[in-house]
Amino acid sequence: MVAIVDNEWWKDLDLNYVGENNFASFFSSEGNIHTYPAKAVPDMILSLLKKLKEQYGINKVLDPFMGSGTVALEARYLGLDFYGSDLNPLSILLSRTKALTVNNAADVEKALINFAEKLIITYTDHKLVDLVFFEKINFWFKSKNIQELSFIKAQSHKFLASCSKKNRETYALILLTAFSSTIRESSLTRNSEFKLYRMSPNDVEKFEIDSLLVFKEKVSNLMSMLAEANKDSYNKALTEIKMQNAKDLSVFYNKKIDLILTSPPYGDSQSTVAYGEFSKLSLQWSKDLLAKYLDIRTEAENVDEHLLGGKKSLSSISLRMILRRSNTFKELFKTMREVCKIDIKDLVNAKISLNILQDNIKKGLFEYQYFEENNIVFELLKERTRLEYFRKLNAETTLKNRDVKKSAISRRDEFFEQLRQEPQNEMLLDEILNRIPSVRETINRRIKAIPRRIKSVLHFFRELYLVVEQTDKVLDDQGIQAWIVGHRTILGSITVDMAGILNDWFVYLGYDKITTLHRQYSFKRLPHHINSTITRKNEIKTMMQEHIIVVRKNASKDNAIIKAERSEEDLC
Repeated sequence: MVAIVDNEWWKDLDLNYVGENNFASFFSSEGNIHTYPAKAVPDMILSLLKKLKEQYGINKVLDPFMGSGTVALEARYLGLDFYGSDLNPLSILLSRTKALTVNNAADVEKALINFAEKLIITYTDHKLVDLVFFEKINFWFKSKNIQELSFIKAQSHKFLASCSKKNRETYALILLTAFSSTIRESSLTRNSEFKLYRMSPNDVEKFEIDSLLVFKEKVSNLMSMLAEANKDSYNKALTEIKMQNAKDLSVFYNKKIDLILTSPPYGDSQSTVAYGEFSKLSLQWSKDLLAKYLDIRTEAENVDEHLLGGKKSLSSISLRMILRRSNTFKELFKTMREVCKIDIKDLVNAKISLNILQDNIKKGLFEYQYFEENNIVFELLKERTRLEYFRKLNAETTLKNRDVKKSAISRRDEFFEQLRQEPQNEMLLDEILNRIPSVRETINRRIKAIPRRIKSVLHFFRELYLVVEQTDKVLDDQGIQAWIVGHRTILGSITVDMAGILNDWFVYLGYDKITTLHRQYSFKRLPHHINSTITRKNEIKTMMQEHIIVVRKNASKDNAIIKAERSEEDLC
């Protein structure tokens, strides 16, 4: 799909990138310094920065949701000062490493490669290694890898403690980034996932990796990429990175920022990308070294509860106020309430049908056709059957995870086909009866969950609005904001128009729209569809497009007029 623009001036901007999501736009690389959820495409970021620099003469860029530091590196490449913040300690580590200026690169590379090689040689002579321990470490790592990673950590600590203060920060950024990436690769997590899921028993049994060799490779690749990124004169650009909540950007108020370029979370971590869960294992291994050598403090090993929409993230603005400031958000709220009522009514009726089914089986009155026509009950019992087969196969067989899934579905279908042909088979009906309590529990849980889900969506947007207000405070007059967002689906059928909501808020704050760009995802690590959470039958389209809204602050209105309009509206 060709990128769509609604402003002639932007039509020469090509946002359709294919291929690998590289470390940077200005050179290709087979490696990367570290995996990270929902990374921005460097080529797209560079194109946007070039266009905005050319048209508006921007000099200072702020990204309040910095992630792995893509905007930081691309801004520095163009000679732009960069300011960034994030609440995730791993984000701070990766961004500082990515934007690192390496002096005497050849000497640094030699010292670190020698250190990594020496680890491999000396490891065999260390009969005793002080093992790192934290909760469930043996669930996520094999004993061999725990010993190797513990050795790498201990030796890195000794090496950094012996370094001169002049080089210590550079060495620490590189070694701890390589260590974090090694931790990720050495773990028993399914690395295609951003949430923590353990490999299947069969994959765990086959898993074999040498963490020392991986660490050496990570150090080498990282040094190669940093050497490439440090070639030109753009190293003189200022980079300032803070571990800061985006709801409070006061540390940047006096920086005269003229561009906000960011991609915010599209929802709370529980229902979208779990940044904290992704980072948890790395932080459990290295939080003490991060604090000691880089002053990166880990207040919580899993930061998800503190990120936007999280349980421990508090909003100080009323829902009514932000509903008045966006018609798009107001319509979303109305639609969510309507869908909530319909879904709960359907689930209550399903529970009644489930009770009737249970009674009919006990009375010998079971009819397969009537059973099949009660769609929610039928699908929930099918899903419960599939789940039981999956758990049993997963525990007993040596099949790969995907084969276990296929086999569970096949056995489920065979069960229901046999039930259709033998509707009075007592053994099959007993199995259905045994599954009914679990299905009833699922329905009850879902009835309670739907209103909570709506509350969590509203809580997230209340928090996001506070960030928008903060970016407005930090941005100079006539400054530009460019937000890259996706339209997610909630409650199985409702599309959240993130771009529309943000546009409404910016207009309320006195911004003029410049353009809205739309592009297909090129490097999207999500399936094209997901299944609904209640029956896992209905397919829901995931986010397949990015929308880039570009607005300009107070470009056509006087500040006094805007403030008067806001005050008048808030009194209504």
